[in-house]
Amino acid sequence: MTRCNGSYGFLLSIAVVTLILWTILASDLRNRVSFWPSPTRSEFPDFSHYGNFTHTLSNEQWPSTNDKDKRIIVIGDLHGMNESLTLLLNRISYDTQKDTLIHLGDLTTKGPVEDSLAVLSFMESNNILGVRGNNDQQVLEWRAWMDWIIAQQGGIEWLREVDDHWPDYRPVLEQGNTSAFDSRPSSMKKPDWGNRVPKDWKPLGDHYKVARAMSRSQYSYLQSLPLVLYAPAGHVFFVHAGLLAADPNRILTHPKQPLSHWPSIGQCDIPSIRKAQELALLSEIPQNQDPWVVQNIRSVFENGKPTRSNKKGTPFSDLWNEIMNKCSGFQSPNSRSGSITRLTGYQESYLPCFPLTVVYGHAAARGLDVKRWSIGLDTGCGYGRNLSALVLDASSLSSRASGSDTFDFPSEGTDRKTDSRIKFGHAGEARIISVDCH
Repeated sequence: MTRCNGSYGFLLSIAVVTLILWTILASDLRNRVSFWPSPTRSEFPDFSHYGNFTHTLSNEQWPSTNDKDKRIIVIGDLHGMNESLTLLLNRISYDTQKDTLIHLGDLTTKGPVEDSLAVLSFMESNNILGVRGNNDQQVLEWRAWMDWIIAQQGGIEWLREVDDHWPDYRPVLEQGNTSAFDSRPSSMKKPDWGNRVPKDWKPLGDHYKVARAMSRSQYSYLQSLPLVLYAPAGHVFFVHAGLLAADPNRILTHPKQPLSHWPSIGQCDIPSIRKAQELALLSEIPQNQDPWVVQNIRSVFENGKPTRSNKKGTPFSDLWNEIMNKCSGFQSPNSRSGSITRLTGYQESYLPCFPLTVVYGHAAARGLDVKRWSIGLDTGCGYGRNLSALVLDASSLSSRASGSDTFDFPSEGTDRKTDSRIKFGHAGEARIISVDCH
């Protein structure tokens, strides 16, 4: 019995020593090879950074009749075309002291990485106002993912390994050949790789490369961009892809539609009522609170679902203008200017609201898309076509002294260098200026 107890003690000692050695070895591997254990997709942090949804421009930032030199310059999708940006700003005679520059997102990708970084550097160093595009979003999320990877034990080494070897394996993986990882270290194998990257993300593409190369301050700038810029003085929204004037899943006169009724607020003056109703478009229409929609919408299906498609569904801008044309604010039978009584009556076919304008990018396939209450400025610079800007000044608030009612509404696809004058707001006008992209 004593001999047996001694054998058991000896075996137990070996087991303890083996466990200690394995713990030390595992710790060493964890530090030298990769972080451990591999996370599941449910453990990914939020990479989206959607904290800043809306930013409101002050009245002082908007042109006024008291300062005829002040301008708002709104630029369409750049996609890293830095030379075209410089050419357009020179053509407009951009003045950093007097002009407020606004971009509509998609600052990067499609052009060379160094050009994307140059555009980011200009925007960040000058603290340019703008909104976040869907391509900006992908760059931002890749950078957030990289920061998360690097924060793990062994994460820097693993990320370098991905950078070095991923180009060799991407083609075969796109063909479904995951066996190509068999000859690589375990840190590069499936499902190891899949557990470290969110589903459907593609490493080492344009967005990945820009995210990897941009500076910390450029990353912070992208994070700071809102999804919507609102200018109450001009009654205009700036957004990358678009907004809806009503929830397509409800009838237009439904009490939950913001434009179906005048808002109930303490103030009775028209400016306060207009601002409250305009803000309600953002807060009370569910689709306008969805980051994916405001960064990606181009059309709306018959079932009310927003889509990125250019060919299927109804363009959101058509729906926007159809509703804005029903607003009765400037057609009300009561004529006492500035009085709430002016707002109480409207024809049955009209809505109790004032129309407002949405300025957007994202829809390069539709070219320069100017309608009465919407302006689409993505004229395909990333595809070698044009870069366009909307120029707003004091004349955008009211008609010029000439009283001319002749305006040039460019038709779809008429991207050109010559200036175009368009109607803007209730009785104002604006210019659209375009340059060629190479």
